[in-house]
Amino acid sequence: MAKIQFTTPEGQTGEAELTSERVPLGRAEDNALVIAHESISSHHGEFVFDGSTWVFTDLGSTNGTFVSGQRVESLEMANGGVFNIGHVEVVFIGDEPQADAGYSAPQTISHTGYGATPIDKSRRKGFGPKTKPKGHGYAPLYVLAILALGGCAYAIYSAMHLTA
Repeated sequence: MAKIQFTTPEGQTGEAELTSERVPLGRAEDNALVIAHESISSHHGEFVFDGSTWVFTDLGSTNGTFVSGQRVESLEMANGGVFNIGHVEVVFIGDEPQADAGYSAPQTISHTGYGATPIDKSRRKGFGPKTKPKGHGYAPLYVLAILALGGCAYAIYSAMHLTA
């Protein structure tokens, strides 16, 4: 039976078997596979077995799914393949024994069939755009500070010439 092994950035590890042909994964308790880490969305993605291969599809998660640092929407699992779900590192262990001493990397699949379903990110709730709000600028304050310093300097200069 295929399974995954995962490691959080804090060093917590776990292992879970993929027990059916469709295994939803996320942080919420209603998923078949729950990984309670803050970087994983409540319904992050799902593993699907098509009879010969396992495919993981990201369901429009906030922190994404990555293979070698590249964000992907779906990927075909290879025995020993390593990928990231949010900030959690995952290793896929397939049914077949590992061929070589090294690991083979998971491959991204073409976007046909189930993986071709576009994700409507506008339907997500609770997450706005991650933009830094623009400041109003401090230029007027700097000008005012320079004028105040100039006024103080003029007052001191004038006071020195009145007493002399």
